[in-house]
Amino acid sequence: MSSRTSRSPSQKRPKVAAPLDNAHRAVRRLLAVDSDTASGFDRVTEQIPAIAPQGTGTERPVPEWVELNQSLYRVFAFVDVCGFTKYTDQYGAHAATEMLTRFRSAIRDVTARRGARVAKWLGDGVMLVGTEPGPVIATVAELLLRFRDDAFEIHAGIAAGTVLLFEGDDYIGRPVNLAARLCEAAAPGELLALGVEAEVPDWVTSSGTVTVRAVGIGDVAGVSQLRVDDNAWAPMSPSPLHPSMGWSDQEFVSLAVDPDGLLPATP
Repeated sequence: MSSRTSRSPSQKRPKVAAPLDNAHRAVRRLLAVDSDTASGFDRVTEQIPAIAPQGTGTERPVPEWVELNQSLYRVFAFVDVCGFTKYTDQYGAHAATEMLTRFRSAIRDVTARRGARVAKWLGDGVMLVGTEPGPVIATVAELLLRFRDDAFEIHAGIAAGTVLLFEGDDYIGRPVNLAARLCEAAAPGELLALGVEAEVPDWVTSSGTVTVRAVGIGDVAGVSQLRVDDNAWAPMSPSPLHPSMGWSDQEFVSLAVDPDGLLPATP
């Protein structure tokens, strides 16, 4: 067995410092104390943090070389089609494609009206993001109600909290992962939510709280089980001209020309 002998400090090879790029040089210049006292005083520039504190999005701008990941409060929802593979096997790929088209069209419609935003499409699912819990909950709840009579069902998970905004269009933080895991644990037609109980709309009902075992996170207590009743629709008369009313072409033309039925009938 060979023996190792330590070198004396004078014999040790010094570590080579990594070369500085332009950003590091700029930071050094920004943080350095100006040793030139020709103006009669020393100038010290305060350090700009690499990760900013929680903000509102209206803070002062910073130079482009400052690595700034903004910390913001956001509400996340994951909505997923239940049993998409089984649906595809049963009805075929073309029917599955039509189903996804309807699924995405409804999501675009509801999110645009309620103020939520589609962060990314996930095949047979979607990730939504909002700044307030109420509109996000209402968006998911309306989607649950819209698809109730369809041949497929959806489930969803919602979580809120502070995350890092990464490169302007991605979010990093526990609330994102938690919302995804709650969606996986939700039963068909169910919405599991955490941290947004105070903002649940009055037409959305809660059947209690449960403890969810989230993969990669652990046991999460106090998760609300939210559902939507069939009578949650707003009380209003349907539009007789809407395509969903199922009029024939002749009936539709007649109704559009003479909505009050005052013209004599065509023989």
